[in-house]
Amino acid sequence: MAIHSLRPEFRPDNARNQVRASQTLARRLYVFGLSAGALWVVYLFIGSLVLLDASGLVVQEREIVTQPFDAQVLSFAGRPGQKVAAGQPLGNVVSTQMLDLISSLVTRKAQLEARQTQIATRLAAIETTLPSAESRSRTAKAVQAQIEKAVASGFSTRVRQAEASRDAYDAAREVEALRSERGALESERGMAKLNLAHLADALDRAQATYRDGIVASPVEGTLGAKVAEPGAVMTHGEVMADVYHGPKYVLAYLPTNRMYGIAHGERVIVTDGVNRESGRVERIETITDRAPAEFQSNMSGVDRNQVARIVFDEPTQFPLMAKIKVTGPYGLSSVLDGARWAMASWRSEATAAPVQSAH
Repeated sequence: MAIHSLRPEFRPDNARNQVRASQTLARRLYVFGLSAGALWVVYLFIGSLVLLDASGLVVQEREIVTQPFDAQVLSFAGRPGQKVAAGQPLGNVVSTQMLDLISSLVTRKAQLEARQTQIATRLAAIETTLPSAESRSRTAKAVQAQIEKAVASGFSTRVRQAEASRDAYDAAREVEALRSERGALESERGMAKLNLAHLADALDRAQATYRDGIVASPVEGTLGAKVAEPGAVMTHGEVMADVYHGPKYVLAYLPTNRMYGIAHGERVIVTDGVNRESGRVERIETITDRAPAEFQSNMSGVDRNQVARIVFDEPTQFPLMAKIKVTGPYGLSSVLDGARWAMASWRSEATAAPVQSAH
C-alpha cells in the first residue's frame, strides 16, 4: 500500500489568504461612515463660514398695542392669530389715573368758563356806568372852577370850595377806578381765554388718548401669540398685544467672519426642511445683532451676527416666527432638501404608476 504525504498543500481559496467580499463591503461602509461623520463635524464648525447656510426667522412688520397710562384690562376680545382691521376695537380698560386727569381738566375748564362769564358781566356793567362817571367828573370839575372864581371874588366861602374839591376828587377817583378795573378785567379775560384754549386742547388729547377705555388696533393685520388677559393690570407702555402686518420676510443671521460674499439682490433659497421657496437679499444691515436664543450653540460663546433681510418672490406659506435656513444653491441644507424632494417625487411617481396600469 502506498503511503501518501499528509503535508498540507497550498489552496488558492485558503481562508487565511482569501479576502472575502463581505468583509470588503463592510470595511468600505465603515470607512465611508467615518468619513461622512468627519465631514459632517467639520461642516458643523466651518460650513457656515464657507457656504451660505444661515439661520433665520420669518417675520412681519410689528405694531404694538399699548396704553400711555396705567390701566386694568376689563375685557379683551382679540385672540392670537385673529385678523383685525385698522381701528377695530379689541377690548376695554379702565384707568383711575386718566379718569382723575379728565375730571380735573373738566372742572378747571368749567371754572374758567364761569370766570369768563363773570368778567364779561362786569365789563358790560363798567361800559354802562363809565360814561356817567366821566360826565359826573367833568361836572364836578366845572363846579369846582366856578366856586374857586366865586371865592376869589368874595362871593363864596372856603367851606363850599372844599366841598366842591372833594366832590371833584371823588368823581375823578371813581372814573379812574372803573378804567383800572376795566383794564385788569380785559387782561384777565385774555389770559383766561388762552388758558381755556390750553385746557380744552389738553382735555381733547386726554379724551382721545383714553377713548373711553376702548383699545383699538392701530393697523390692519394679525394678532400675535400673546394678548392681555382680562383683569390684568398694565403699566405705562406695557404691551397688550402685537399686530403683525405687511408681507412676510426673513431676518437671516450671517456670521461676520464668513469667507463667502453676499450682495444686494442675490438669489437665495429659504427652507424649513420640508418646504422650499425662493427669495432675494433685499438689504444687508450695517449693524450686528445677537442671534435669538434658539440659534445659539452650547459649544460656542455668545456671538454677534450681521443681519440680512430676505424677501420672498411669491407670498410665502411659512408661518410667522418659523425657524428656517437661508442657503445658496450649493448649501448643505439646499442639497439635502433637494434630495428629499427628489425622493418624495420618485415615491409619488412610483405609487401612481401601478394605479395607472390597473386602469
